[in-house]
Amino acid sequence: MADSSGRLPALAIPGLPPDNPGDYLASLGLLRSLARKWPSVRIAWREDILHVVGGPIDMDELLDAFADIAAKRAWTPYERGWAEDQKRSTRAKSGAPLAMWQAAANENVLELFNAHAVPAARVSFNPLLGSGGNAGKRAFSDGWKKATDALAPIASATPKKGKETNANVPDPRKELDALLRGEPTTWLLENLNAASWFSDANKLFNSGQSPFREGRLSPWAMALACEGLALLAGGASRRLGTRARAVGAFPFVTRAAAPDAAGEAGRDLAELWAPLWDRPMTLPETRALFLRGRAEVRGRGVLTPSAFATAIVRRGVDAGITEFRRFVLGRTTSANTFEPRFDGTLRLRAAPAVPSPSSSPEGTAASTALERALGLVDHLPRDRKIGQRWRFVGLRGPIERAMLQLAAEPGDPGAACGLLDAVVAVLDRVDRNRSFREPGISWEPLPIEWLPALFGGEPPAVEARLALALVSGFPVSRPFTLYRLGVEKRRVGFEHPAHSPARCVWGPGPLSRVLSSVVQRRVLDWEESAKTGNKEPSARCLIPASLDAVNGWLEGTIDETLLWRWISRLALFDWRVIAAPVIDELSLRGANTPPVSGPLALFGMLHPLFNLQPVLRPNQPQAGDLLDPESGARTPAMARALASLVRAGQIEAAVRLASSRYAMAGAPLAWTVGPWHIDDPERLLASVLFPIEDSERTVLIERWLRPRRQQGGEAHA
Repeated sequence: MADSSGRLPALAIPGLPPDNPGDYLASLGLLRSLARKWPSVRIAWREDILHVVGGPIDMDELLDAFADIAAKRAWTPYERGWAEDQKRSTRAKSGAPLAMWQAAANENVLELFNAHAVPAARVSFNPLLGSGGNAGKRAFSDGWKKATDALAPIASATPKKGKETNANVPDPRKELDALLRGEPTTWLLENLNAASWFSDANKLFNSGQSPFREGRLSPWAMALACEGLALLAGGASRRLGTRARAVGAFPFVTRAAAPDAAGEAGRDLAELWAPLWDRPMTLPETRALFLRGRAEVRGRGVLTPSAFATAIVRRGVDAGITEFRRFVLGRTTSANTFEPRFDGTLRLRAAPAVPSPSSSPEGTAASTALERALGLVDHLPRDRKIGQRWRFVGLRGPIERAMLQLAAEPGDPGAACGLLDAVVAVLDRVDRNRSFREPGISWEPLPIEWLPALFGGEPPAVEARLALALVSGFPVSRPFTLYRLGVEKRRVGFEHPAHSPARCVWGPGPLSRVLSSVVQRRVLDWEESAKTGNKEPSARCLIPASLDAVNGWLEGTIDETLLWRWISRLALFDWRVIAAPVIDELSLRGANTPPVSGPLALFGMLHPLFNLQPVLRPNQPQAGDLLDPESGARTPAMARALASLVRAGQIEAAVRLASSRYAMAGAPLAWTVGPWHIDDPERLLASVLFPIEDSERTVLIERWLRPRRQQGGEAHA
């Protein structure tokens, strides 16, 4: 089949774009039909156009081959010989009668049967083929018979070139040529029962004087689509066993995604993830691809679209697959039938020539994030049907939708943030609902290595920078997540107990009020640790906030809605350890040091009293901690009293109390005569949650320290 240069002939077939299951099945049927005459023929997709490689030299030769198949009725028989035994299995509520038919059936019909049903303890049907080959009153085999019967006599009577033909008799060659080239076709038949695969075969409502017009379809398209059905049979290992399930037995078929709204519950039946490949594959290669078309996450076969997407991103694919097309099979005008709906594309990135831990699919942070989000989804209550009605819960749908969007665009910061927002919204619902909390929903935090993906290589905005500093500043033993999401820390991850812990003080209201409540609760935890004899874990300064950002918070110029959102997003991450390369990827740029205002000066004095990090002496770092732990200047009782005074607006009393604690440590502060006034005391109290650089904290403390005369020198105020 190759020319003198060794190149194989290639034909572009633009008339079968993979935009609906019918055209995709027709592409597979085209391969099966041509392989009878050209065993080495291959197909592939390039830029959404099907290409036939290594088969017919030109379109005329291809048309001649199909005219011969139609005339001789050489199509794969589609007669549903299992229909009567299937009815007996339905009446008996057992798969045994159909299994007995399968054991005695001829081998030439088993491949097509295996694409339709799996007889186990109960019969499982391929969702794409309805109940063993029919959807409501749509019997696909009847549509196939009508199409092939229409093709046979006309194809056999096709006039030779140069001879005249009756204008009322369609020319099958021209019709097939127009179909494959994507040109308008005039020979369309009604009632081919193909509306479950072809969108154009649906009834067209409000089309004229009648309320609707029957859908029409080319008989060539129906015949080719039925020819490709046999490739949908899954491997024997997935069809055997008493617990075989439809979405696990048939290749690239999953359950439908969880609904987002109550009206969507029960609407969608399943999804077909149609693989496309750009490396031409023969029929045996294509058949092998569908036989082993299985995806796994943590060693378990996937059953949902989100799990399928996670498996693709996590493990990758082989066989030259470049993308998957998602086709949702949903009910529209009737509860007994279903129609196809295109719902997105999942494109795959090429694997690196030299795999490395950072570039392999197993090592990507995005895949780990998707896998942990999937673990949360599996623990959430699902929407279920009770009697004839659906009970809509609405917890899984938003997360699954966000996961699919992220899997389609792993490098999109908007998709990454969308997943975080969806997870936070769902966890907030769980926290507020006692029935959701009772099962003890558990989940693992997201990997910190995925954090730079939220910013797409751009420096974080000031709101994100403040949120990074706040969330990362909590100790490992008591992460910020405990105060935000109403969970308890477990050995691996977090769990929602039956009752919301007292530590979870997050709630509605202004952000300054919510954060000041977090400060007071954190002080109470410090006091409880002191009573039990446990050493209070020191706050951390992994990602310090800049003084310019803190000053923006104190002055109220920060977008608090965005800051709230970033704080909630970052509470989902695992902050136990953060590597230096992750911080480097965040592109944290230094900010200008603002003039020290009154609120910023108060922040500098109060901040060291609420965490146990050492405070360096100005110009004397070797002298050690300014607030020596042995002095007892920093205690939980003092911090609790100081927080109460600040929150109540008694700033002068708070300054006096803070001055006395510094004096206990041998670092007396300068006296202030003028009165202190703060417009929003809760904002000042909340600011102590933002860690800053040691050098900047030293600069702020230096403004408060009482001047001391050095030996042999003079003191100046």
